[in-house]
Amino acid sequence: MKKMLNIQRGPEGWVVRFVRSGEEYSKYFRFSDGGIRASRERAIKWRDAQMKKLGERKWRTGPNKGRASNNTSGVAGVSKNPYGRWVATWNVDGKQIFKTFRTKKEAVAHRKKQEELLS
Repeated sequence: MKKMLNIQRGPEGWVVRFVRSGEEYSKYFRFSDGGIRASRERAIKWRDAQMKKLGERKWRTGPNKGRASNNTSGVAGVSKNPYGRWVATWNVDGKQIFKTFRTKKEAVAHRKKQEELLS
């Protein structure tokens, strides 16, 4: 069976739906137009043709350039607390551990060291 990514079964047909560059593309393929399997095949072909024409989905193309909106330091696991100190956070056996530092540079170095020790 082919992948059914972006294709859902509706009450009377298949629905193909996806978004590219903020615009939604969708089309409905009725079971009555050749049966369940034939309409599914047409839906898959239409989806594949549209995806090829429009290209792959682009992630995080906005002004933050790949950084999550809640990431103020630019390094995963390093943040600034409300008291103005930098915090390095990591997980050991499912338990979150953290340590505070005066400078961002110290926190980043410690976080990277912990990543190396855990890998």
